[in-house]
Amino acid sequence: MIKVLIKNNNKYITHIQIKGHADFGEYGKDLVCAGVSAIATGICNTLAKKQFLEKKMCAISFENGNIKIDVYKEDETMQVILETLVISLESFMEDYHQYIKITYEEE
Repeated sequence: MIKVLIKNNNKYITHIQIKGHADFGEYGKDLVCAGVSAIATGICNTLAKKQFLEKKMCAISFENGNIKIDVYKEDETMQVILETLVISLESFMEDYHQYIKITYEEE
């Protein structure tokens, strides 16, 4: 199962962690994992292109197939980008709820 942790502070996303595997299909042919990975990678690339990493407004780490995004400064544009990731993951969960679990925490 893919486990997603989303932390908020007064409606601002401060942390997103995506870990695990969907086990929807055999390794290399798992469409749920591929979809989640594509969405998350696209969002991470967008954060980098918009220079949020360079400005040290957020950090991204990839380790063993897991993705972690930590937000250090509030920025409306960055929040829209992160909300796009959350909404996309929620849409995936609607169709594949047995393969994706999203947990929300308020800081």
